[in-house]
Amino acid sequence: MLSEIYVGWKNFTFPNPQVESEAKRRIAICVDCDRLRKNKTCALCGCYMPAKVRSPKSRCKLKKW
Repeated sequence: MLSEIYVGWKNFTFPNPQVESEAKRRIAICVDCDRLRKNKTCALCGCYMPAKVRSPKSRCKLKKW
């Protein structure tokens, strides 16, 4: 799990074109979710979603992506 967090933050800080299209699809799902807080963290897992959506191995706990 720690490696997934690292990859997500790395791709957030240094955008990876291969990851960005999937990240955009994922964050669009999150924006419509009632669990997304104003500070862009998930109320269920506590993750900062702009970074988590950029971790290819990470998954939504609600199985939305």
